[in-house]
Amino acid sequence: MDEGRETGAPAMRRVPRRARGQQRVTIILDAAEQLFAEVGYDAATTNEIASRARTSIGSLYQFFPNKEAILHAVAERYHAGMLAVYNALLSSDSDNVPLEVLVERLIEAMIAFGGAHIGFSRIILQAPPNTQLASAANMLLWDMIGQLERLLAVRAPWLTSSQRTLYATVGLTAVNALLSLGIAEKQVSNEDYAHQLMEQAKVMLIAYLNAAIVVPEGTTKRR
Repeated sequence: MDEGRETGAPAMRRVPRRARGQQRVTIILDAAEQLFAEVGYDAATTNEIASRARTSIGSLYQFFPNKEAILHAVAERYHAGMLAVYNALLSSDSDNVPLEVLVERLIEAMIAFGGAHIGFSRIILQAPPNTQLASAANMLLWDMIGQLERLLAVRAPWLTSSQRTLYATVGLTAVNALLSLGIAEKQVSNEDYAHQLMEQAKVMLIAYLNAAIVVPEGTTKRR
């Protein structure tokens, strides 16, 4: 399932091998994430990132050739974090968990992940179209879609690969839109409405997947 993935993401200039260098990269990425969340990717500069990370601009450029490479490194951290979330949810023990429960856990995990990572909503869920943010967000979205396809492959083995891709894409795109709106409402202190939107994201995805998974005659549907 590689369609739609970004393959030309800018790479780090140098990957640190020593603990000191790894720590410096972590501090730079932490500073970039905070700055992107506060002022937006376009307004942030490498000089400001270096200043917030309390490192020289020369030290920053030892590892990252430009701001775009920093953005994609931040997005890659989100990818690794979300992949860990999905792997935990889709363990072998989850095979007998009802689909409705798994979907609720999935969305709750996404909300919790966004709450724990200051830039996730603005960098990924609220990325404007046709921007560098959208490119980074697209890579993560396709990975998330791939994980949902894994769930569908286990729960509905009668579905074709193209059907799984379609259902996972439509479902997660709609969920991300609702979660983005909910996060925006939360940011303006409209807590009740934000909670309602996030709850509706669960209702919508559960109803959609249940309607989309059509069982062929003579096949037993798994819960």
